[in-house]
Amino acid sequence: MMDNILHIVPYESKHRSLILASQMNHILMDKDKEYSMDGKLLEENGLAFSGIYNDKIIVAGGMKLLWEGVAEGWVMANKDVWKHPIITARAIKKNFEKAAKAKNLKRVQTAIRSDFTVGKKFAKWLGLKEEGLMRRYGFDGSDQYMYARIF
Repeated sequence: MMDNILHIVPYESKHRSLILASQMNHILMDKDKEYSMDGKLLEENGLAFSGIYNDKIIVAGGMKLLWEGVAEGWVMANKDVWKHPIITARAIKKNFEKAAKAKNLKRVQTAIRSDFTVGKKFAKWLGLKEEGLMRRYGFDGSDQYMYARIF
């Protein structure tokens, strides 16, 4: 797939490992490498996807159902996402909205580090609204903001 096109494919747990093995898209996100979890936990039929550019996974994202109508959103990317920011952002937005509607979600929420300005701006661009600060919520003790979009 060396065709300079961002291909969207279903997320697989190995994609998490491939993204984490390279430099993350922001120095604050390098902390995610310290969090031990099974990438399979993020697999959700029809709700999780990855972006491949020239045979390299550069982004993965999706939603994990918490209960009927409510999901937790997530995105991870490596530094190569900055070589293709517009096409990647548009693909995430398109797949986010498409998946939320297909699964009849009423609410999608996500937690974002309080010091991750780019992440908060991206959440707002996706249509999420800040709901409040959650002190020491992160696995590393970081403060995080809850963002949510109501459909």
